[in-house]
Amino acid sequence: MGKKILDSKILYAVLSILISMSLWLWVTERDENRERHPYNLPITFEGVDILEERGLMLVTPNVTANLYIRATPMVLAAFNENPPKLTANVSNISTEGAQRVAYSYSLPAGVSENDVEISARNSSGMAVDVDIARFLRRENVEIRGEFQGSAAEGYLPGDKDDFRFSPATLTISGRADQVNQVAYAKVIITDEELTEAVGKDMPFQLIGASGDPLDNLDVTCDVDMIYTSFPIRATAEIPLEVKVIEGGGLRTSDVKAVASADSIMVAGAKEAVDGQVSLGAITVATIDLASLDDDIIEFGGELTFPIPLDDQLENLSGITEVKVTLKVNKRVETREYEASRISFINAPEGWTPTIITQAVRVKIRGAAALLDELEAENIGVVADLRDINPAVGPYTVSASINLNSVGSVGDVGVVNPRSYTVVVSLTRES
Repeated sequence: MGKKILDSKILYAVLSILISMSLWLWVTERDENRERHPYNLPITFEGVDILEERGLMLVTPNVTANLYIRATPMVLAAFNENPPKLTANVSNISTEGAQRVAYSYSLPAGVSENDVEISARNSSGMAVDVDIARFLRRENVEIRGEFQGSAAEGYLPGDKDDFRFSPATLTISGRADQVNQVAYAKVIITDEELTEAVGKDMPFQLIGASGDPLDNLDVTCDVDMIYTSFPIRATAEIPLEVKVIEGGGLRTSDVKAVASADSIMVAGAKEAVDGQVSLGAITVATIDLASLDDDIIEFGGELTFPIPLDDQLENLSGITEVKVTLKVNKRVETREYEASRISFINAPEGWTPTIITQAVRVKIRGAAALLDELEAENIGVVADLRDINPAVGPYTVSASINLNSVGSVGDVGVVNPRSYTVVVSLTRES
């Protein structure tokens, strides 16, 4: 029994010694300072805005520094989640080129200067070298567009002058030597088989004076994307026509009219193009044979007419007018008659018209044999008073000419029938 107790006392002694040694080792380990070397701690630069006010800029903003930190393991563990923060102030720099700037550190919450030993262990101490360059902010940099895509069949892309941008120009800032390399910015459209106008935000390239892209510039633009508008227009071929109205002793079959162009190609919004297609041919001119000059009747001639086109359409053919060559295949003569048989119609109620004009000289054109049979008394002049605003006094009103003779309008007719007038006077009925 005594032997067992003795053995137990020895066991307890050994255990006590072991426990004491473990506690001593744990406390020693806990209090012993260790060294940690955190690499690439970033430095935050202050006073950069003041540099820019002086026309300077920090070329190397992503600068890091190495620090050696000696502290207990518990303190070092705090740096795992929240390492020291390094800051440097560049507001005192006033010249460009390489500069050495001192930096300082701040410790995480709960860690004091007494808990750590921090050193840089380099010849410059807690300082870094930075590069300062001349700063330039350049406004109103031109934006150009280039179409490298394709339009679907029946559609036409615009040209370089049709590009519209928002913003209209760029502002570029950065190192002066790099900003000055930029000649313009370019937006490139590469979409294929387009049937609608382009209108969207698009990326852009900065282009140098040689016309090549500048890929590695350390500059900043005021926008990342440019809203670009570019037209894609529908196209169609539209026929042209010249209408001929018989009169003045001539039928349409008596005249050959040849136009210098039969059609034009137009472009525009699909709705506008489809609308013109649905209307059919564009009437370039309406030639009234009763209004032709005697020289054209006898010798033929050429008349020029502009091509009327809706403002929403563009004439891609570049033909703005049509020349119409006329040739009359029928022998006719023009004679002048003094017509004195003048009457009126549509007199205003309550008024009495009196015809002042005694005779009207009327030009008649037709075959010579028919004109030989025509007498002045066969020509009637009729004044229409329908649109007159009645008041006492004389009025000049339009008059129509009636022929009571042999032959139809295609055989004999009045020249310029809408050019005749007579003078009438109105008096109130008593």
